Amino acid sequence: LTRVAQVAQQEGRYDDAIKAYQTIAVVAAREPRIAAAAHLNAGNIYLARGNYEAAIAAFQRSIKLYANSAEAQNNLGEALGELKQYPRALEAFQQAVGLDGGFLKARYNMGVTYDRLGQLKYSEFVYRILIRDHPDFALAYDGLAVSLSKSGRAREAIPLHQRAISVDPKDTSFYYNFAVSYLVLGEFKKAQEQQARLRDLDPAMAEHLATVIARHQR
Repeated sequence: LTRVAQVAQQEGRYDDAIKAYQTIAVVAAREPRIAAAAHLNAGNIYLARGNYEAAIAAFQRSIKLYANSAEAQNNLGEALGELKQYPRALEAFQQAVGLDGGFLKARYNMGVTYDRLGQLKYSEFVYRILIRDHPDFALAYDGLAVSLSKSGRAREAIPLHQRAISVDPKDTSFYYNFAVSYLVLGEFKKAQEQQARLRDLDPAMAEHLATVIARHQR
């Protein structure tokens, strides 16, 4: 059944994959960790497809069966965050980090959630600790740069944007966020330079950024 679910997922037959994972959860009722993994996999499909309510329900079932899954807690937080339920999302990310302190994405997600809650000092703290402990984690540099820019310290954000791009030059969001910091500083030409770099990587995102730049120029 696991193979059936995996093949269906790989082939884009997501409804079939979910049904297979749900069947596994029923069949493995006496094996909680196997059933929990099946609910987690189904939840991941729901999350990827934007069905956040169903994802939350699946992750909660997974956690009920196996409470020590940092991945299930993190993914629950991501689904809650998509529905703007930020306090609940933060709690889930904290649970994930408590279970696995080395889970970098969960720690990063804590920073993002503090940012969304308007608690920029807390997000800055999370990102700085991440950078200290994991200097090659590009998302932490980008997250810190965004938080600094939002808090009126866009000039301090510039070298952090540069560092994020140097670590991972393929992440298109880094160029977009870099351009936004330049817009905050009123440096339109430099924002346009980032837009030009982005054009080769993600034309649609580059087009959106061009619209944002034009709006600021007006």
